[in-house]
Amino acid sequence: MAEQDLSEQAYLQDLPVVLSASRLLQPLSDAPNAMTVIDRQMIEASGFRSIADLFRLVPGMYVGNAGANTPIVSLNGVTDQYSRRMQVLIDGRSIYLPPFGGVAWQELPLLIEDIERIEVVRGPAAASHGSNSFYGVINIITRDASGGSGGTVSASRGEMGIVDASARFGGGGDDFDYRLSFGYRADDGDNPQVLNDGSANRLMNLRSNYRVDGDNTLEFMLGLGEGTSGQGTAGRLQEPFRDTSTQNDFQQLIWLHTWPGRDESKLTLSRTARQYTDPYKCIDNQECISTGAPQAFVADDASSRRQELEFQNTTQLGENNRAVWGGGIRSDYVNQPLLFPGPITLHQSRIFAHDEWRASESLLLNIGAMYEDDGAGHKSTSPRAALNYHLYPQHTLRASISSATRNPMMVEMYMSTAPQTYWSNGYIPPAENLRPEKILAKEIGYVGQFGALSVDGRAYYDKVRDIIMIDGFVNYIDGSYTLSNRADSFKNLFDATYKGVDLSAKYRWTDGSVTASYSHQQASCAFSSYPTQYFNPDIGQLVVQPGYQSEYLDLCSQSVPADSGSLLFEQQMYETYRFSLGYYARSKIRVTDVSSGFPPESPMRRVDLRLVRQLGKAERTGGGEIAVVLQNAFQDNYTGYGNVTQRIGLTFKRRAYITATFNL
Repeated sequence: MAEQDLSEQAYLQDLPVVLSASRLLQPLSDAPNAMTVIDRQMIEASGFRSIADLFRLVPGMYVGNAGANTPIVSLNGVTDQYSRRMQVLIDGRSIYLPPFGGVAWQELPLLIEDIERIEVVRGPAAASHGSNSFYGVINIITRDASGGSGGTVSASRGEMGIVDASARFGGGGDDFDYRLSFGYRADDGDNPQVLNDGSANRLMNLRSNYRVDGDNTLEFMLGLGEGTSGQGTAGRLQEPFRDTSTQNDFQQLIWLHTWPGRDESKLTLSRTARQYTDPYKCIDNQECISTGAPQAFVADDASSRRQELEFQNTTQLGENNRAVWGGGIRSDYVNQPLLFPGPITLHQSRIFAHDEWRASESLLLNIGAMYEDDGAGHKSTSPRAALNYHLYPQHTLRASISSATRNPMMVEMYMSTAPQTYWSNGYIPPAENLRPEKILAKEIGYVGQFGALSVDGRAYYDKVRDIIMIDGFVNYIDGSYTLSNRADSFKNLFDATYKGVDLSAKYRWTDGSVTASYSHQQASCAFSSYPTQYFNPDIGQLVVQPGYQSEYLDLCSQSVPADSGSLLFEQQMYETYRFSLGYYARSKIRVTDVSSGFPPESPMRRVDLRLVRQLGKAERTGGGEIAVVLQNAFQDNYTGYGNVTQRIGLTFKRRAYITATFNL
């Protein structure tokens, strides 16, 4: 069955059909991993303006920010600004870009209104999606082009300088459908007196389907985005207030062929690119701090690109067995003169296969693997096996084991900067080849349905080996050893264990619903190898005690929130009003690159409210709605990411905004 043949209802039932775990369409109870589905109803009820905020609804997921225009999203393991241990897809296309990895969430050329649903795989899925699907996978699935004709316009205005606008148009006929979207999103940031963290982004997005004949379909998507993002911290001369600029674009072409029987072939060609300019980047840290001389600043220009060709075939092997297999090639390119000696291109390749065998009416086996060559000398195989036992048709137990890798990023392998230039510390390429990080994940889970109540829970144990961290160097300056003015590198230094339980539940009734999640996590770390200068009798303790024992090992347990959860309630009131309430909580957490000299992020207990007045017929011409959103309604003074003195104590302030939407 082709993905587009599924009705919308199939995705909105309490136990939905999912695609992202194994590349096979499966009921959630048959998937080899625990999964969370954020459907269209939840997206609207949340009232969130940003895509990153939606992941507050996922158990165990951390959402923070290094300023309002730099969201941080991480699942389970090591948290940092770049989220480079989690694969992120839009309609199956990887948006994980070099050289740092991770996702520029604020810049995505995608309207939140165009998202149909988000599937989050809560666990390693490298067997299906390759390297960097380490702690999990986010697959953002947009609304199909055949979803309807007509248009919608929307505008928002609110506190903190919030100004949003969008226009969406769709149409088509017997053979061709399209959906075209335009958007603008801007705000002044959270704490503009201290951080220059405002942003303004514009985008255009097209999705179209062409049905060549009964067996062949072509789908074309493209997106363009450009914007400005504030940078700078008050009181830090090396980080003056200025605006950086970005341009993003993507193109994706999919050919889908259905064979006699139920087999299906899919060929996908995609390209994603990003251009970035910081017009006033400090390249002489000491001169910037002492005089602020203009000649100590230059433009930091960066361009990155990912191009990919993938083939996938789904085969029915019998009444009780089906498989998906295929392969792909990928090219990653980056050019950033201030970080690398020259442009870098990596050519990668992979093959994969997954089999779903229904051994009996109650027993289902999922087994698969992916083999990859990352183009930098690393070859790896990532297997996964899961056994799903249906105690009753609506109650399922799952046991799974999987392995995944995270290949080193370009900055970890090739970055070269002198001390006191791009950062206060310099960086040199590693003295010894970096090994891919490895994870072995074990999980037991339960999926159940009790009438209108659906429940999904799991317990997991993840063992991570060879985590890549900074290999700090001590210098001998003016007759003494010092950690200042040093040139660091990267090295496989740590092992870590993450274990926990998470639970989510959804209950629906005629005029409303409530969705809840909870997660409890624990983390511990140990050396897997030693810093280069560890055994030096004169300087070993200068490296180990402050740089690693205190900063990493002793703080490892704080790198995940011990407890976190969410609750999203929605109720239709009378015929024309809808009300929703979101509650988001977590215990304190310390993002990995925040040292012991700064406090961790404080616990959060946040309440968001949304009230909607419907106008006319829902989704009919002349209809629409007016929505009022109040975020952090009771002014919970929770702090955010803080790795410099000026950021300590900055809080997320209460804000309100109003959105008007009209159907054309």
